Amino acid sequence: MNNVSLMGRLTKDPEVRYSANTQLANARFSVAVDRRLSKEKRMEAENNNQPTADFINCVAFGRTAEVIGQYFHKGNKIAITGHIQTGSYENQQGQRIYTTDVIVDQFDFFESVNYNSANKDNVDNSLKPEPEPELPF
Repeated sequence: MNNVSLMGRLTKDPEVRYSANTQLANARFSVAVDRRLSKEKRMEAENNNQPTADFINCVAFGRTAEVIGQYFHKGNKIAITGHIQTGSYENQQGQRIYTTDVIVDQFDFFESVNYNSANKDNVDNSLKPEPEPELPF
């Protein structure tokens, strides 16, 4: 079974392109997903310049790609369900590059479309959720 569920914020605006022969839309974007760390472990990681989030590359196709490209922008919160797909290509230097992407099957909005633009410079930090406690296993 190959299922992925993510919730996070877009790291930049989605890049929407259309294939030359079929005109099928595809959107590429990445999502910053917070790691499940206790408050103490999160503070320790931040103090040691260690990452507290993972940056997941995502790809959507068709109407899903068009909607994501139209309504989501850098910083917007998104929930995604999909599946992992790996691949590879050869770069200009002839090196084999391996990729891992989440192919988006479904997505959900987690804040109003106008929230981010209206509050870009006036973010209320009290709305940030507390990190969930670390699991004992």
